[in-house]
Amino acid sequence: MAKAGARLSAARRILAALEGADEDTEYRVLGDPVVRCAVQHALARITMGSEPPLPMAICRDVLEETAHRLEAGEVRATGPHLGDPARTPWVWEPGRSDDAFGRALRQIMEREFGGGLCTPTPDEIAMLREAARILGELLPGTSRSALSHTHVVGLTPGTGVWERKSSTSQYRTTGIIFLNRKQLTNPWWVAEHLLHESLHQKLYDFRHAHSLLAADLDGDRTPAPRTVVSLWNPPGRTDANHWDPHRVFAAFHVYVHLALFSALAEQREPGIPPGCMTPSRTARERAHYLGEQLRTAYDPELGPAGRAMAKWLSAVLTALDPAPPPPGAILHLLMHRYLREAERVRKSPAAVGVAEELAGLAESELAAVRAILAVIGDDRTGEDCTGEDCTGDGRTGLTAAATFADTRRRIAEALLRRAPDGYSLDPLAPGAKPSPDEMVREMVETSSRELAAMDGVV
Repeated sequence: MAKAGARLSAARRILAALEGADEDTEYRVLGDPVVRCAVQHALARITMGSEPPLPMAICRDVLEETAHRLEAGEVRATGPHLGDPARTPWVWEPGRSDDAFGRALRQIMEREFGGGLCTPTPDEIAMLREAARILGELLPGTSRSALSHTHVVGLTPGTGVWERKSSTSQYRTTGIIFLNRKQLTNPWWVAEHLLHESLHQKLYDFRHAHSLLAADLDGDRTPAPRTVVSLWNPPGRTDANHWDPHRVFAAFHVYVHLALFSALAEQREPGIPPGCMTPSRTARERAHYLGEQLRTAYDPELGPAGRAMAKWLSAVLTALDPAPPPPGAILHLLMHRYLREAERVRKSPAAVGVAEELAGLAESELAAVRAILAVIGDDRTGEDCTGEDCTGDGRTGLTAAATFADTRRRIAEALLRRAPDGYSLDPLAPGAKPSPDEMVREMVETSSRELAAMDGVV
């Protein structure tokens, strides 16, 4: 703000007004995502001559309006809060749509996300508040800290560019998170995603102020290539599951916290419907994998603060899970993706048009599994991977999508059942080249690419 004040009188007025302001006012002004973007974009133009999304005129208007409200003592949120106004976010409503803040937010949304926000209904606000209450009861300190870094919650329509985004946030637009209104059907789901995205906000703020990554210390450092694969996510057509150091660290940070949250939730409410939350075991397994990748593939990319935080998070994870998967284990993570893709195919209307391709892909996967079983010396040759109810066209009236999904389910169960520890087949064929787990990975990666080429199936 001080640097912006060298060129913008409104920034100087804001600083002067904040000198005598209370902590709540300071928190609300400096945390407002539109104010933050206005300052950052103005600085980018002033100090670097770059062209960020917000024109200087809009940045100046936002800061002028902020200064005016501060001087008039009218700083307040324009939407309902989820709880304590001093430390919980407010829900975006279109009250600012015609002022400088509204114009700025629209430009940011279109540039960064390609879509706008919805007006929340009373029921949706009630659901968000119930989710915040759950977080406050199960993780009072952690949730209070995380939510204090989220200033605004925006609801997306769940259509168009937002269709496949359950929740999202952005390093370049800190302070605001987005939830898909079509998913606001269970408070436990909402609580997890509210915590998830707020934890991202907390890490974004941490990165702005600390040496999380080596690149933050050295502006000339060449960005690390996206070499870490989140094995449980489909690659799509753009290898979207190939993550850079920041994305890996952000996911590690979230999954350690979700492991604790889900464990507490499972103890308190054993009847939570499946699919409403990430199971604690799944969160732990993914966290172990990501922590291992940070220590190996990306250790040189971490700054001093990043290494210290990763060490602390690993210690927390060890306390939560004293019997982790063995180092290098990937079978269980690949099967997460394998089954997630299968369910997407089962529910996809587009699968009807690619019935022959799905049948051929299933046969290829069965052939690959038979080869894997041969390597581990299994004499059953995979009879438990097939059956009258899941092979052949129309034997029981199953659709092509359901047939494909059921075949995958049987394959996954068969492979995991043969893994001695549930995490790897490699101990069954020591020294094999390629190893059984590498063969499974090749099968899954090949199938994922073929599914991604079928328009609209996954």
